[in-house]
Amino acid sequence: MTEYVRRLVSGNKARFKDKHLGLELDLVYLTDQIIIMGYPASGIEGMYRNRREDAKKFLEHRHGKNYWVFNFCPIKENSYPADVFDGRVSRYPFPDHHAPPLAILPLVAREMRLWLEGSPERVAVLHCKAGKGRSGTMACAYLLSLDTKPRPPTQERNYNAKDWAKRRADEAMNVVPPDEGAEAVPTLEPVPDEDIPQAESPAAMTSTDKMGLPTTSQQLQNQKTFTSTLKDVLDLHTSRRMKPSSPDKIPKQGVSIPSQRRWLNYWALLLSHEAPTHLWATKALVPSPTTSSSILSMPVSESQSRPKVRLTEIKLRLKEMSSMRMNLVKAANTVLEHTNMGKGGKDNGSAQVWVSLARYDDEFVELLERWERYTRDESDNLGNMGRRKAGSDHFGNEVLGEMFKEGNWDTSKMVRSFARMGTLDPGAVKKGEDEEFGKITTYTLRPLTTKKWETVVEGLKAAADASGPDNAVSEEGIQHQIPASENNSMYDITQSATEKGVVLDAGREVRVKLYMGQVFMGWLWFIPTFHMPQPPPSSSSTTINTTTTAKLLLKKNEIDFPLGIGSSIIDIEISLEWLKPDDSENVQPPARPSGT
Repeated sequence: MTEYVRRLVSGNKARFKDKHLGLELDLVYLTDQIIIMGYPASGIEGMYRNRREDAKKFLEHRHGKNYWVFNFCPIKENSYPADVFDGRVSRYPFPDHHAPPLAILPLVAREMRLWLEGSPERVAVLHCKAGKGRSGTMACAYLLSLDTKPRPPTQERNYNAKDWAKRRADEAMNVVPPDEGAEAVPTLEPVPDEDIPQAESPAAMTSTDKMGLPTTSQQLQNQKTFTSTLKDVLDLHTSRRMKPSSPDKIPKQGVSIPSQRRWLNYWALLLSHEAPTHLWATKALVPSPTTSSSILSMPVSESQSRPKVRLTEIKLRLKEMSSMRMNLVKAANTVLEHTNMGKGGKDNGSAQVWVSLARYDDEFVELLERWERYTRDESDNLGNMGRRKAGSDHFGNEVLGEMFKEGNWDTSKMVRSFARMGTLDPGAVKKGEDEEFGKITTYTLRPLTTKKWETVVEGLKAAADASGPDNAVSEEGIQHQIPASENNSMYDITQSATEKGVVLDAGREVRVKLYMGQVFMGWLWFIPTFHMPQPPPSSSSTTINTTTTAKLLLKKNEIDFPLGIGSSIIDIEISLEWLKPDDSENVQPPARPSGT
């Protein structure tokens, strides 16, 4: 019965059977040296996930002490002490279903490479909770950094019996000579995967691709190579980690979350040295570290200033929802308002569309980026993004492997909102007709300044008061009219947004989370500079870049979790513009006051 429940929880992920040990685990060999598995659980959770003792028994029986575990779960989600696996555990946590801070990708890839190059007998064991999205993203990040094309396992012991038999049959078919006289089959160019952003250099952008990434004809051959490599890596992960629902069906994607796939495309650009040149352009940390040095306290020298962009507006197009679906939305909002996720009246604008902008903690990302810069191998002129510099795992008394040891960054929510955008302006909501989708509604969302947010708050309070004394709420209660996940913003409410837009660090991650009232519609992660014309404006530049704006257009299948009412999304368009170097506007929100 327990094994049946575990199979149900695993869903369409492949499982591994070890007949000698009598174990069946949510686990797969991606290559002979890369294992991906579900979370090694204990207690009740061990009844439907991998039992922790079974995972350890499996690894020690097959690999002795030649395995190292990489755990991507935050402490607040799942945790266990490193001594469960005799101390051979590295943690790089980030939230489930999210894209990570970009600098985590090179840090993980470099540590995996360092470990695996120590011996061909070694394996790296990656897990998150389900052993799919986060683990798959990091496994693919490592495989992309290799100098040779990764291969599926070659050893029989790393396959289930059925999979090994199929592999041998496929190999046999590949060596069967063609029939005499058979016509040669024409060779066709591979068709790019529709879901993979095309990896092209933003250095001389002439247009944008379907994922909004800059394109160029000057780097076409390089672009084609990295697009093909990324597709091969993602296909390898899917073929090994996922199983088809039936023999005639294609398995679902292994790394299926669009933002995580977008991050892998960014990483491919960094590896090929085709990413924007200002990204991670910090020079070496100065002065040299001493035993009392802290990597965050050391002064840095920027090879150029960090460019800023302004997010001016977001346009969201929705197919017209049926009256039944709209009633469900209103009902859901009413339920949320009367639970601990919100307090208030019966109708507080439940159909109003708005977005929350969020990012990871600034100090946390700064720490990751400094370790990225410090550990980067620069044995050649360009620098090897996928290889760790020898002896760089220590900085003074600080150890890279102990960055998350005390749970400094992942005992509470790691992503915090910092601005909101809404549809308060006249004409912000327009209904129309579309040839393909029929009746549609277009929402134009612009930044909610402090004043406009106060207008929203007053409207919520008025609606609550009008519904009767039983639903009247205090000013403090009004602040909880937004979903609970948005009540932990970096600052109280939207800070210092202006009518012109929200100012962002062009090289930092941004999450755009969509709501209708209090009902979640979907989200997406992006890094602005990858979608902007390059180079950014520079006060020292002798040439004038006339193109300073960009529009990132993403369709519904390029948005994360467009479920429920989110399934009505047609597309979302994000308008961005470069700030001039002499523009005095600061990245929002401003620096956090000390002691808060």
